[in-house]
Amino acid sequence: MVGATETHAGVNSRRSALFYVVGSLLQGLGILIIQPFAVRVLSAEQWGLVSTSVVTIQVIVVLLSSGLPLEITRMWFEAGHGEQRSLALHTILLLGTLVVGVVAAAVLLLFNGTAAATLPLVFAVTSIGLTGSILGAQAVLRAQGRPLPFVALSIGSSVVANCAGFLAVVWWGASASLYMMAYAVAVALTAMVALVLVHPVSIGSVQGIGSHAARIALPLLPHTGALMLLTQGAVWLLALAASVSDAGRYGAVLIFALGPITILNALNNAWMTDMMGALDGSRDLIQRSTARTAIAIALIVGVAASGVGLFGSFVLTTAPDQLGPIARTLPLLSVGYALFLVSSNQLYIDRRTRVLGIVSPATMLLALAASLGFALNGALESVAVVNTLAFILLGVSSTVVAFGRKSLVLVKSSLLLAALHGTIIFVLALVPSTLFASLVESACCIIGAGGAGVYWMRHGSKKYA
Repeated sequence: MVGATETHAGVNSRRSALFYVVGSLLQGLGILIIQPFAVRVLSAEQWGLVSTSVVTIQVIVVLLSSGLPLEITRMWFEAGHGEQRSLALHTILLLGTLVVGVVAAAVLLLFNGTAAATLPLVFAVTSIGLTGSILGAQAVLRAQGRPLPFVALSIGSSVVANCAGFLAVVWWGASASLYMMAYAVAVALTAMVALVLVHPVSIGSVQGIGSHAARIALPLLPHTGALMLLTQGAVWLLALAASVSDAGRYGAVLIFALGPITILNALNNAWMTDMMGALDGSRDLIQRSTARTAIAIALIVGVAASGVGLFGSFVLTTAPDQLGPIARTLPLLSVGYALFLVSSNQLYIDRRTRVLGIVSPATMLLALAASLGFALNGALESVAVVNTLAFILLGVSSTVVAFGRKSLVLVKSSLLLAALHGTIIFVLALVPSTLFASLVESACCIIGAGGAGVYWMRHGSKKYA
């Protein structure tokens, strides 16, 4: 009976994972279509403001959510009134982000309303205030096993928003303010769809839900803030320590970090549901299978992203010689990030998430100390290297904390895969920075990664199933 249940769950998991990945690829494709034109329509300064504003949205939204989306999903599976408590927690997330967004916009306008960079940030924090309903709805949809509406909300709040921003600068003027205004309107419409898909409930209908949300969110504030600063904070650091133009150039190839992260996050929606919904008798087996699958897929995704880095820099930027090496390097974070995702899932299951409030900030501070000097000198490639190594450190440390002695084999395997990825990047660096060479490089890496993926699906995944 257990075997039949696991097989059925595995089929559902693979089907859901496929939807999440397809949605992520559509999301990435939308951004890739827009960016090559946006960086040519907008000046370096205006594109830097757009890039910084979008990063601000992504960083602060996750900071404000403070682990609540994962808790909303976990709570859904609780016996008794788990579903009602999950919906009430969704309502708290919605209201909390809305209040913070409104207050932040008012403060910006009150104290810095005349500065050129203020209006894009006002629209950015307005988007932040509206995104809580989207995050909460997605957490419920994930628990319900409804990947299609989940993906639709992701696309609406990102691809559609960026498309709206680009059309605004084409039709009305090459201004970061117009881009972010249209972006905010698209996010607002997506938030309305989220409210239709998942209706909020009265917080008062669930006793103690407010204090429970505070117990979950407050200890995780340092963790979520540190994680998002590790993911995208390099743009902020360069804007402050170097120049907005340097931040814009780095942001132009940040897709080669965000692409693998987006795909792995999409897959983690299925991995997380499997791990949280596993029966006691199959829990250890599912943990091992998920961890091995995650790092294998991370290597495949990372190598493919590194392989198209040079070609992507020709398409997405006007300085492929300078930014191609960065685009190749950024996907090196893939294995470390996959390790982190699986280990953080386990920490949520074990209700030991407080430790993340130590591990993640410590890693972020080490990365900041190591990259600050490079940022001050405008050494973008060195900043990228430090960032990827920080993710490997984060993955290893969180895995050791989550799995204890059982983590040794997994950590060794992950470090070997990361070293293999690094070696491939070193070999790719020998390829001439020409458009033709970049096409050949991309084709070879995609074919190689695709072949490895097929082999893993046929042989490697069965070993751990």
